[in-house]
Amino acid sequence: MLPTSLVIDVSRRNGLTWDAIVSCEMIGVYKPHREAYVTAARWLNLSPDRILMVACHNFDLNAAHDAGLRTAFVARPDEWGPAGPPDPHPNMAYDHIVDGFAALCDLVLSTD
Repeated sequence: MLPTSLVIDVSRRNGLTWDAIVSCEMIGVYKPHREAYVTAARWLNLSPDRILMVACHNFDLNAAHDAGLRTAFVARPDEWGPAGPPDPHPNMAYDHIVDGFAALCDLVLSTD
């Protein structure tokens, strides 16, 4: 769990510009609880199927999928160090499965 202020600071430091940042800290309910996903969608005034949840964790993507969000599994084999992540492979048919963020960007930009 990252505090909202840390997400903002890291984003600014790396030149990332967001239209909005919605954190579970703001909602008061944490993933993978369904309310976290549906509240974020409601706050953005979007139906869940208009949101793409991007993660390398099956538990997060499964919960987002169950809440009606679209899903993208991004493989990040080095995220957990030499031992690798605990769930390095997608465990269901997500909307998109890619090998990195560059591939995800290419995919998303080609469908806009």
